Amino acid sequence: MRAQIAQYRERIENTPAREQGLALLTRDYKQHRESYATLLRKSQDAQQAENLERRQKGEQFKVIDPARIPEKPYKPDMVKILLIGLFLGLASGLAAAFFREQMDRSFRDGEDLQVTFGLKVLANIPGWERRRANPCTTIFSVSKKSLLRSPPIHGFST
Repeated sequence: MRAQIAQYRERIENTPAREQGLALLTRDYKQHRESYATLLRKSQDAQQAENLERRQKGEQFKVIDPARIPEKPYKPDMVKILLIGLFLGLASGLAAAFFREQMDRSFRDGEDLQVTFGLKVLANIPGWERRRANPCTTIFSVSKKSLLRSPPIHGFST
């Protein structure tokens, strides 16, 4: 009986080692099973690809309707682009001229003074006229001297 007790005691003491061995075997089994499933899936995919290639080997493609070359380009529509550019250029030029005229606060004649200050203008002293610049110089020069504006009118009010 002592022999049996010793045998059972030895088995109880060896249980953790056996448990570790069983866990190691179970883990290895799971890894090998996943690896096998992956390889089996790849093999089936390769087999399907091979079968597909064999079936398509005998197929031939024929052109039913040849491609037609367009008579005019689809894009860009140059006429439309030019008309839009012309319209935008005219609109921006008119808007700039209107804005510049609205921002100009100079007095052009005696009536402007009367309307603004509400006083009667007794006399106007005309301004001197500047020498007109050469049109070519006006186009290429941006200096104040070459820009022609109407001269301001100096007036006396009461």
